[in-house]
Amino acid sequence: MISQEHSVLVVDDEPVVRKILRERLCAEGYRCDEAGNGEEAIRRLAKNIADLVFLDIRMPVKSGFDVLPEIRREYPDTAVIMITAVADTDTALQCMRKGAYDYLIKPFNLDEVLLNAERALEKRGLDLENRAYQYHLEDMVAERTQELRAAI
Repeated sequence: MISQEHSVLVVDDEPVVRKILRERLCAEGYRCDEAGNGEEAIRRLAKNIADLVFLDIRMPVKSGFDVLPEIRREYPDTAVIMITAVADTDTALQCMRKGAYDYLIKPFNLDEVLLNAERALEKRGLDLENRAYQYHLEDMVAERTQELRAAI
């Protein structure tokens, strides 16, 4: 389910692509921002961490392929969907290995984009819930261990 609380950063060197994606995502209730290259994307994320990034692979200044590991390292809770005009299986596999959630080929169907956004954000939510559960579980185990030690 789409929620207004989700923020999306659209990163592409083509202004028309950014505009189309931003307008459609905003119309669906997402809070959207955009960047024209990888360096600008990193600056935007430093100011406002996004839940989801649509990241073009081939851009001047700094490619999406170079920015992806940086996003995964600095913002591990941000889902990333790569976008490109080149249908290359090897590149897609490399992106997935570097931590991308998915890989979309331009020109894309906007309904497909929205579906992938929903899926990426759903997976992100499940990952966050799982981490919180594990953290809470560790606290509960430590608490029970202390209680047992005190009882003995």
